[in-house]
Amino acid sequence: MQVFKVFYKIVPRKFLGVFIIYILIFVGLMSLFTKSGMTQGEDAFELSAVKISVINKDNSTLANGLEAYINDISKPVKIKTDEESIRDALFFRETEFIVIIPEGFQNNFTTLDAKNIQTMSVPDSMSREYAKTIIDRYLNTAKVYISANPDLSIESINEKVLNDISSEANVSFLDGNVTNDMSNFNTYFNFLSYILIAILISMVGRIMLIFNDKEIKMRNYSAPISSKSYNYQLIFSNLLIAFIIWFIFIIITFVINGPIFNQSSFLFIINSFILTLLSLSIAFLVSTFATKKSIDPIGNCLSLGLAFLGGSFVPQALLSEQLKTIGIFNPIFWYVKVNDTIGNLAVNTQATLEPIIYGILVQLAFAFAFIAISLVIIKQKRQSFE
Repeated sequence: MQVFKVFYKIVPRKFLGVFIIYILIFVGLMSLFTKSGMTQGEDAFELSAVKISVINKDNSTLANGLEAYINDISKPVKIKTDEESIRDALFFRETEFIVIIPEGFQNNFTTLDAKNIQTMSVPDSMSREYAKTIIDRYLNTAKVYISANPDLSIESINEKVLNDISSEANVSFLDGNVTNDMSNFNTYFNFLSYILIAILISMVGRIMLIFNDKEIKMRNYSAPISSKSYNYQLIFSNLLIAFIIWFIFIIITFVINGPIFNQSSFLFIINSFILTLLSLSIAFLVSTFATKKSIDPIGNCLSLGLAFLGGSFVPQALLSEQLKTIGIFNPIFWYVKVNDTIGNLAVNTQATLEPIIYGILVQLAFAFAFIAISLVIIKQKRQSFE
């Protein structure tokens, strides 16, 4: 275990102080985020003050239930239903958001021919995305009940859906319909994406630069240790230090937010562990082409850039459509998306867990891709030594 011993001689000597500084900065920022962030958000985004008009062409139990729910949590405005009047209402800002429920909506709700709800809004409306989220939550919860019990009547389903989400209707910040505890967890783990990438690039990346030094590599190749054993020890060392860092942040989670143990907090922890593997793969990739002088600037740019574009600091609902499209190629976008899905879980079923599993698999795919690219670069460099 020569490589392992050397690895953990380097860590406390060169990086313990850096790690403690990162921890202190992170804890300080997170204390501010969790204590004041949600309050500020609620003041800025009040759906109850948003003027919304519902045009119900179906007039069915499900459609009427959705209309009543929207009217209860917003400022309902009646408008004429012809196309010109709808445009005028938006132009003169008589209403800010219009929901059109098409005819036959309930009958085809769970079929492939399901008619989608149409929405129209004032350009650049800050509440548009949240209103869409509210509608999706109502419909998704209804689909969960229909999938779980197809024999249940629409009236019973509508009543159950309203009971599930009625207690959440008054919360107003974007996807803030989750409880304060879960919203704090959501904020914490979203912000964690930035700090984990920054720390692992700074620590693991710099350690790998030491081991990737040309002279050290040449000595290692001539040492009485197989290349396979050398690589295994290096991989194990990287995984162990990443696990230790992740575990410390999980402990800090419960110190800041309290010892909350439920399915949602468990899912947050699993997703953060996948993020740790992803961040480690990014750090490993950066170490293959960065230098001692450039690794810190690269790490800062990557961690901040991926976090900002992924929605770690700015809610994804506020990102433009262009940024959301670009976000498909950003692994942190998928990490935050999974966190937001976990935070918004109303009912835990196979249907509601599917997007979480899918997002985790996408992150793992990114991690494997980064490792594969790193191995190709390492192989090319090794061939240049021979």
